[in-house]
Amino acid sequence: MEAEKRRNEILKKIVSEYIHSGQPVGSEKIVEKFHLHISSATIRNEMAELEKLGYIQHPYTSAGRVPTSKGYRFFVEEMLKSKKPIDIGKIKLPEPEKIQNLHDVLSEVSDLISLHTNEISLVVSPRLEEVRINYLHFFIVLPDSLYMVLVTNTQTSEAVLLGNFSLPKKDLVRIENLLNSELSSLTMKKASDKIEKKGFYEAELNKYSQIIGLLYLYMKNELVRGATHDIYIKGISNLLTTRISLAEQKVKFLLNIFEEKKLLSEIIESVPSSGNIGLSIGVENKFPELWDYSLISVKYTIKEMEGTLALLGPVRMDYIKGIYVLERIADKLEEIAEKIIE
Repeated sequence: MEAEKRRNEILKKIVSEYIHSGQPVGSEKIVEKFHLHISSATIRNEMAELEKLGYIQHPYTSAGRVPTSKGYRFFVEEMLKSKKPIDIGKIKLPEPEKIQNLHDVLSEVSDLISLHTNEISLVVSPRLEEVRINYLHFFIVLPDSLYMVLVTNTQTSEAVLLGNFSLPKKDLVRIENLLNSELSSLTMKKASDKIEKKGFYEAELNKYSQIIGLLYLYMKNELVRGATHDIYIKGISNLLTTRISLAEQKVKFLLNIFEEKKLLSEIIESVPSSGNIGLSIGVENKFPELWDYSLISVKYTIKEMEGTLALLGPVRMDYIKGIYVLERIADKLEEIAEKIIE
């Protein structure tokens, strides 16, 4: 048991030093830097055993070792057990009074994550179908162009032209009040489903069936458009200054992924998680082109809507700092959003 404990401690030192320096770690470096009360020979023996177990490997003819994906995972899981606080300086979150909608919040948060980690940040929004309707507002631009504005708990839409209708003001107010009484507080998905149900156009709403039909088409189109999450990506320039050397085809693959939001969303959602933290390290990633990289993800919740904060960085990224930054911002995100989302 004592030997296993010693071996685990040596592994943690190897991973920590390699993350810091990027250089293969030898037994002498472990003794010199960490002042362990054991000989270099003993450390070499333990390193040989760690290599057999798949936690470290020889990168080339150097006597030093580097961690494998398995070694990084052990390190991260061990470090998370202690949850020691990390000094990363103050994270200045967006001021709610200067934010207009959820889009602005998530865009600024993505900037913050990249700034504090020097990695590529990926902020995944909640799906549009989870957004709740606050109210609808109709107005006519003379002579007879009918416009609608949809206000949700995340933002206010641009004015949407529904068509040409000659309606007196009292009818406009009436249809607005009737629809708001039926749809207010429902999610976009539930509101769309409710309109689609047989009988929705009956009684008072029947005379406005054409307008309601156009509203339904607008909502369905928006749901199709928002079937995947919006993803706010910042720090792509960090790819060019990364701590690893990437082949040209891998760079192209990564840049293509950033363009394919649906694929990127699926990759982030597929990251295996334990509790609120997701982690996919090196060869654990689905695509071989991502084996030089790792993904960290942390869930956040706003008004019962779930999204994800994520980091994409080289395998030797500072995992603990990245997790700490993501968790810190996720905790504050709900508080900020509460002040801008009704």
